[in-house]
Amino acid sequence: MNRRTGRSRLAARLRPIAWSAAVAVVIAGCAGVPAPGPSASDSPRSASPGSTAPPARPASPFASLSGYLSRRAGVITAAVYDARTGHTWVYHRGVLEYTASIVKVEIMGTALRQAQAKGRALPPGEARLVPPMIEASDNQAATTLLADVGGAHAVGQFDRVSGMTQTTPSKLALIPGTQLPGWGLTTTTAADQVHLVRLFAYHNSTLSDYNRAYGLNFMERVEHGQNWGVGCGVAPGTTVALKNGWLPFTSALRLASPGTWQIDSIGWVRGHGRDYVLAVLTRQNPGYAYGIDTIQAISRRIYAELGPRRAGSRGPGGTSRQARSGYCY
Repeated sequence: MNRRTGRSRLAARLRPIAWSAAVAVVIAGCAGVPAPGPSASDSPRSASPGSTAPPARPASPFASLSGYLSRRAGVITAAVYDARTGHTWVYHRGVLEYTASIVKVEIMGTALRQAQAKGRALPPGEARLVPPMIEASDNQAATTLLADVGGAHAVGQFDRVSGMTQTTPSKLALIPGTQLPGWGLTTTTAADQVHLVRLFAYHNSTLSDYNRAYGLNFMERVEHGQNWGVGCGVAPGTTVALKNGWLPFTSALRLASPGTWQIDSIGWVRGHGRDYVLAVLTRQNPGYAYGIDTIQAISRRIYAELGPRRAGSRGPGGTSRQARSGYCY
């Protein structure tokens, strides 16, 4: 990760970016039972009479993971958008997961969108809450900012405006049987989380380029020990902007059993011939490290699949020089 900070870093992000593109993907799906295997979220457009047929769709980068993931415990769903090709692929489409702390990116997006609609920057009080909420995953900062923006209702409005059709913000004050904040039980899909990160990674009509750069600045500076996940296995010098979430379950919930963990990771990866957004959501994990291992195996494989293959890279779950990068747990 490039560790430039302060105004110089933010100013650099606000220069015109030739590689950005206005994109909007709405991926329909059904909640509940996972699909039998990898699936694609978009399909080739039909050619009009006399036009050249579109190029063949690339194979799903999740295909090579099917054997490995079939042996992993828990409920796993993932989605990836490749900006170079414009394709999005989804593994286990429509499966609902709890967000845990990745909802903090939604809360940040809600605050930025509200300020933008009023033609101003974030109020100072809200601006002070964003860095600890994103960089250190501070729960109190998230709870305070959520209240400031108008609670779950306001986040839901942001979701609808931005096109996140499969996400439902939790209205609970606390997770049942715990003192943990209830916003962690927001439900979502991997496809919606890819859509959310794309709002920060690429030019769009929901967030201004200034606000996109503002949010990415903090997602690129997640503190050591929390920056594992979808950036695992990338080559040195790669830009990684991410947010992770983890949540232990102590009582039975609609989507989880006691004694299991929700482990999620979402983010943007750019550099060394790659430019993609990846979201991996997992629940019913037997432990914290187990869920991270699953996510990082997916991350290493996606990095290999969406760019030039590098010598020494092994299959899912294997180790390599890349896998020991600063973004691995």
